[in-house]
Amino acid sequence: MKRYVNNENGLSLAELLAAIAISSFILVSIYGVFFSGLNAYKRIFIENQLRSEADYIVATIMNKLYAFAPDGIAMDQTTNAQIAFVSDKEIQFVSDESINPSNPSLVMIKKEKKPTPETLTVVLQDGSIAVDGEQLHSDRLKIVAEESEFSYTCSQQEEEKICRSGVVTIKLAVQDRDHDDPDDLLYIKPFTLKTEFGF
Repeated sequence: MKRYVNNENGLSLAELLAAIAISSFILVSIYGVFFSGLNAYKRIFIENQLRSEADYIVATIMNKLYAFAPDGIAMDQTTNAQIAFVSDKEIQFVSDESINPSNPSLVMIKKEKKPTPETLTVVLQDGSIAVDGEQLHSDRLKIVAEESEFSYTCSQQEEEKICRSGVVTIKLAVQDRDHDDPDDLLYIKPFTLKTEFGF
């Protein structure tokens, strides 16, 4: 080592080229690791944001269903891209002394058919979800319609083609609108979220 420090001739061209080659190899390796780590961080951030937005959309659907209080699913109006919930019964409170003369404050609850049933329709359309025509969308979230679907299993059915109880499954394949091109450096593959609930 002292030979190079005390040498006034400097480095030869071969030594200089070797030092530059080794330095550039090390810098390229460090840059590649840093850049791939940065891309992984961005990709994970985008995927987490998409999950949050998809959860928000499903929560909005659940809130609308809770407010609507469906009595079942219209089986003839339901497909893989659409599910139609029906509210065709109304609750009536009957207070009559003839029901129980000893306790006239006793109230009986009856469910009667509504004259005109109401429906709440959830539809997959144009890369988003619509509830009764109102789009539930986000600027970033894109729903891949080919891989998303609605389904249900019915445990109690009536002859009027209404499923009165069962389990609804919502399967959403989501993707980022800004990074949906496979040639993009930060391409985010569609991933699937699945939600099930009983009615």
